[in-house]
Amino acid sequence: MGTMGHSKTAKATAKLLAAMLGLGTAAAFAQSYPAKPVRVINSTAAGGVIDLTVRALGQAFAERTGQNFVVENRIGANAIIPSEACAKAAPDGYTICVLPKTAISLNPSLYSKLPYDPAKFEAISELVVSQEVLVINPSIPAHGLKELIDYSRANPDKINYASSGVGSNVHLTMERLKLRTGASLTHIPYKGASEAPQAFLSGAVQLMYLIIGNPGVVEQIKAGQSRAVVVSGDARSPLLPNVPTFTEAGYPNIESPNWFGMFGPAGMPKDIVSKLSAELSAIVRSAAFKDKILTPRGFQAVGSSAEEFARFLVEDRKRGIELVKISGARLD
Repeated sequence: MGTMGHSKTAKATAKLLAAMLGLGTAAAFAQSYPAKPVRVINSTAAGGVIDLTVRALGQAFAERTGQNFVVENRIGANAIIPSEACAKAAPDGYTICVLPKTAISLNPSLYSKLPYDPAKFEAISELVVSQEVLVINPSIPAHGLKELIDYSRANPDKINYASSGVGSNVHLTMERLKLRTGASLTHIPYKGASEAPQAFLSGAVQLMYLIIGNPGVVEQIKAGQSRAVVVSGDARSPLLPNVPTFTEAGYPNIESPNWFGMFGPAGMPKDIVSKLSAELSAIVRSAAFKDKILTPRGFQAVGSSAEEFARFLVEDRKRGIELVKISGARLD
């Protein structure tokens, strides 16, 4: 064999050894991960049900791995701010993020340009689906969804509903309700999730659609400060067992399930993604976590694998296109 042949063989051997060493390094990294606390960018405000759930998730994660979550709350701009921060983070597994449906499945249709690509995040796990309740001011003479719709038609412009912003899942769901039923409801967007409930309690708006487990929601219903009309989901909430679902009320396929998932920046090592997915799924699906953390806050456990979540997102983005089209909302 000539000198050139020896040179090619040496180069090929070197590449093979490098690849083998790289695989070994990745495997060792996965086994030692996490070696320090994991920063979690949370797209919701501190003290809310998602924030409290993420912190509880971090405590359970620490019990399993020895490392806790360091939660960083970043809110604003329809979850664009936290999404951009997550997308630009180092893909080493030590910065991940909890993002809502809005960030991944709705924003691509609401904006012509985003500072992040929703399709390029590493999908780790769909954590939970939230169950919402539609509540109205007791001054409105309606006790069921049909009565509410009929009243709004007969009294146009008398019912305002609050949301955390134009293009939010609440906004788009309510607009679909209006389109399919002819209800007359006026949208009043607020800057954050905390302002809208305050406006409702003050009487500035007469209707809200929000996560059942939000602080004070169930207590206000039981105290007569608000009236629950209907809940989202396939089954009634154990927190409000006397309140029917949309389907039971005669209006199926109205709500758009609102989910929250764990993501990472593009390029995270697959072994790290798999390990995170396995740990988080095990926690979310555990009976103790569901009973103590999720159910009391109005969440249904999902805990999907990374592969399942990635497949789900492809279809959910298609549903997002339809939802935005129905609402007619644009944010450019």
